[in-house]
Amino acid sequence: MSAAIAAGGLVLAWLGASVLVLSEARRGLAIGLLSAAGGLAAVRAAEGDLVEAGLLLGGGLLAAVAGLRRNRRRGWGLLPPGSTPRIVLCVVAGAGALWLATGLLDSPGEWQARSAAAILIALGAGRLLAAGDPRAMLWAASLVVLGAGALAAMAASETTAALIGAVAAVALNLIPTPPDEEVPAGGG
Repeated sequence: MSAAIAAGGLVLAWLGASVLVLSEARRGLAIGLLSAAGGLAAVRAAEGDLVEAGLLLGGGLLAAVAGLRRNRRRGWGLLPPGSTPRIVLCVVAGAGALWLATGLLDSPGEWQARSAAAILIALGAGRLLAAGDPRAMLWAASLVVLGAGALAAMAASETTAALIGAVAAVALNLIPTPPDEEVPAGGG
């Protein structure tokens, strides 16, 4: 049963991070971050680390709410024109992180948790490097710190790293950015 939950969490983490990478507006970014954090938390909960799972899920939820309130781009903004390279990034980074966690890294934690954390870090970093919008950069950086916090918590066997990752994700989405005009982006 816990293996199925871990596998489902891994898929949810990849799907959530992919939605964040493929989105330009606040709803898509918020659902992506929340789904990715939920998937990572499910994997950690399946391993028996309920406190870390709660911290990561809570951090993802608060970061998504904070970012949702500060982002002025309405709608979902999924698959904007020219998003084919992002689709390729999602597939390649997901497969690469899975291969890295199962084939090359043997610790810390179980392979599902390593894969989920690596997926969040890889897709967040890819989106961070390709984003032109400051708010999208902060959302992507939130993915990176949640993944890094989970990976550090697995390595140190302490919940402090997960707490730091969760707090950093929330803090990133509370950073003010220059106001841009309200742009209706795909789908209202």
